[in-house]
Amino acid sequence: MDTPPNSSLTTFHFFPHLPTELRLKIYEHILALSHAGHSSTRILKISYSPSLGCYISNTPPPITLSISPESRLFTLSTHSYLSLGPLPKVLKPVQPTMSSSSSSSSSNSSHSKNLYGLPIPIAYPTDILYVSSLSPLLSTHLHSILYHFSTSASRHLIQHLAIDFRVWAELCENGFLGIVSRMKALREVHLVVEFGRAFAGEVGFLECPSWRRDLKWVAEGAERGVREERRRVVGTRRDGVGNGGGGGVLGDVTVRCVILTRGGEQS
Repeated sequence: MDTPPNSSLTTFHFFPHLPTELRLKIYEHILALSHAGHSSTRILKISYSPSLGCYISNTPPPITLSISPESRLFTLSTHSYLSLGPLPKVLKPVQPTMSSSSSSSSSNSSHSKNLYGLPIPIAYPTDILYVSSLSPLLSTHLHSILYHFSTSASRHLIQHLAIDFRVWAELCENGFLGIVSRMKALREVHLVVEFGRAFAGEVGFLECPSWRRDLKWVAEGAERGVREERRRVVGTRRDGVGNGGGGGVLGDVTVRCVILTRGGEQS
């Protein structure tokens, strides 16, 4: 038997003929492989662009959004598009439909280093939404950022939120603690210690070492503040929040400090 050319090894022509259950299982594994360390969570790093008037991300979207119409629909069963702040001016709202042209467009965008102005896919149960580069923006766009978090359609869907450690106190002094305390699905807040160094590789979080009692003290105080504010909200609301009715229960929120790392480098 002749050995097939190397180019043919990059394509598995019989994939469309595999049983549907097997194809879906393959898509599921591909999604897991796209996460750093093959973990079940993904750090979705976003930042606000004043020039574009929207949030942008250089975190690559799931590759399964651009493999085929079937893989795209499978991905959209667990992912939706982040709605935080105004929509990009150059785009209309994205609907979870599929066509050959949109597949080509998604494929091109998935290979772009900076996905400026594009919709940002997110899996709320597993993705950590990391809002970065806030420090230089707060002097001019503080109220815009607070407004986005207090009115966005995504605010009650976000479960894992990461914020720059340096700006947490300033944000809370301007009402961010109250906003966070009203986010119904929120379960975890990461205060990210950034060192300002450009490591290579994927963004990662390192657990705060036990000897950094200063960081643990801040995290404990922040968690206590969120807990007390949520209790106050439950006590003053009359729409069923907190007793199982209406908008659901405000659960506990864990706050912890983490250290930003990339490419396996730890500090």
